[in-house]
Amino acid sequence: MRLFILTESDFDIPALVIYQKVVDIIIAGNASAQLHFYIVGDHIPPHFQEAYTANESNVTIIKTREAEQLVLQVTNAMVVHFGANLKGSASFPHYFIPLTYPNIDKTSSFFNNILQQHKFKNYIKKAVGVFFVNQWAQATFSSNYKKEITSFQHAVLPGVVPPEYDWLILSETKSDLTQGSNYFLCFMQPSNFVATLKEFSHFKKWQQTTMAMVFVFDTYKQCAIAEDLLKGYKYKESIFIKCIHEVKMEWIAASYAIFWGHINFNKTCWIQWGIHYDVPHLIDEKNNIPESWLRAGEVFSFDISASLSDHFKLYYRDEVYRQARANMGSEWLSNLEMIAPANGSVKIPVDLKP
Repeated sequence: MRLFILTESDFDIPALVIYQKVVDIIIAGNASAQLHFYIVGDHIPPHFQEAYTANESNVTIIKTREAEQLVLQVTNAMVVHFGANLKGSASFPHYFIPLTYPNIDKTSSFFNNILQQHKFKNYIKKAVGVFFVNQWAQATFSSNYKKEITSFQHAVLPGVVPPEYDWLILSETKSDLTQGSNYFLCFMQPSNFVATLKEFSHFKKWQQTTMAMVFVFDTYKQCAIAEDLLKGYKYKESIFIKCIHEVKMEWIAASYAIFWGHINFNKTCWIQWGIHYDVPHLIDEKNNIPESWLRAGEVFSFDISASLSDHFKLYYRDEVYRQARANMGSEWLSNLEMIAPANGSVKIPVDLKP
C-alpha cells in the first residue's frame, strides 16, 4: 500500500512543524510491512530527507510533479495531508490532519480568510478521516467548527523525540543567533511587545547581564512592526526579532526558557519539543489553556507589573528552580503520553484504510 504524505500546506503552518510530523508518522508506521511511504515535496531540507530515509527501506522522497504522475499509474494508494491536494489522487482516500485553522492568529485579510475557510471546510468534506492530535486541538475545533465537528476523530500519533544536539552545535547556535549570549525565547504579539521590553529593561538593569531575548512573531509583518517599536530601546543589542517560519529546532534546544505570551493549539508541538530539550515554559494565563495542559509550564499573568521581570530574574539566577520547572514539564509530558487513548482512536498511520 502506497501512502503519499504531502509536506506543503495551503495554511499558515511553519514548515518545521510539518516536516517533524512526517518523521513521527514514518516512525509510528515502521512496523507495518505493507506500507510504503512517498514523501511529497519540492523543498524538503537535506537533514529531514536523511531523517525520513535513515534505516527505512520503505520510504521514497518524491517531487510533486513526479507524485502527480505516479498516482495516475497506481491502484492502491492513500493520501495524508495537512491542508493540501495532490493532483490526480481524487479516487483515493484522503486523510486530513489539521495543525491549524484559517486566520487563527487574525493575520489574514477578510477576503483571504473567506477563501481559506472555504478551502479548509472543503478538505474536511472530502477527507475520509479528519483527526484531532491532542485534547487542545479537540477543544479548539469543537468551539470553532461546530457544524464540521462530527467529521473529526481522535487519533494517536506519538511524538518522536526530536534530534539531539551536542554542546558544540548549541554553542554555534547561540553564536549565530544572539552573538553568543544565553537567551530567552519569547512568542509574543506586537501589542505586548513594548510592555515586555520594559520588563526586560528592569531585569537587565538589575543584573547587568548579557542575557538576550529572542522574540518570535507569527508573520513578517508583525516582525516589521516590532522592529519599528524597537528603535531607541536602550538594550537593543540584546533583542533579536524573528518570524516563526525561521525558527530551527536548535533554537529551542539552546534556549534558557520559553515565554508564551501568545499560544494556541497550533503551537503545542513546540511545547513538547522544548520539554524534550529540558527547557522550562512560562505561559501567560490569559491564553485559553485546557486544564490538561496547565502543568506543561508555569502559568501566571504577564500583565501584572514586574511579574515578567521577576521571572526573568528568578530563572536567570536560580538554576535549581529553573531545572525543577523543567522537570515538572517532563513529568507532565510523561503522564500525558502514558494516558491510554480513547476507545476508537485511530492509530496513524497503521489504522488508515485504503
